[in-house]
Amino acid sequence: MKPLSKITLLIISFIIFSFTVKQSFAQQTEDEQRAHWIFNISYGVTWENEDNIKTYTIGVFSSETLFDELQKSAKTETIKGKPVKIIRYLNYADIQANQIVYVSQNENAYLGFVYKKFKGKNVLIMSDRSKQPEYSIINFKKIDPKDPKPFDINSKLAELNHIILSKQLIRVGGNRQDIRIMYAATNKKFKDEQKKLDEKRSEIDSLKLRILFLEKKIKDLENK
Repeated sequence: MKPLSKITLLIISFIIFSFTVKQSFAQQTEDEQRAHWIFNISYGVTWENEDNIKTYTIGVFSSETLFDELQKSAKTETIKGKPVKIIRYLNYADIQANQIVYVSQNENAYLGFVYKKFKGKNVLIMSDRSKQPEYSIINFKKIDPKDPKPFDINSKLAELNHIILSKQLIRVGGNRQDIRIMYAATNKKFKDEQKKLDEKRSEIDSLKLRILFLEKKIKDLENK
């Protein structure tokens, strides 16, 4: 039996977590659910030079309760098989370039500063219900078990910060344009592959005709 790929694990995580939210929404706190989503999202993100990352770091500014929940998760969970370190920042000026920087809802006034500090750097900026979603790559919405879209994605900032988001993530949080572009790229790739396949088939057909011609010529020579 082949091992499950990371993408398959991400899909399974999304399905399981969505089911869990619906079943136990009343029992879980918002920070518990946020912590689960942050870990799940990380599997759909590709940072630069990931092979050189020994420990993934998540910076939280400055929710103590979310920090505690992430700490609990980090004791039993990993990101892509590697340990996770959670850092809490109380001052926006102290925030460092972690793989993930999460700005809590109470600190949205400082999101613009975080954006300017890490714009163009390989940092996944997350925010919570920010009214300036252009300043973060992932902007969480108010948690609602009836809402199938838990967060919005800023694909332009992701590209600027050299963050690659999986198709599964885009399907979950992307806008219509993101999804249209994704499918357009997929269709183009399919057409390119189909064109290459057609060219190969044409080459094979030409070779078959050539072989038939040579066989006929050989047969004619034998008859003579």
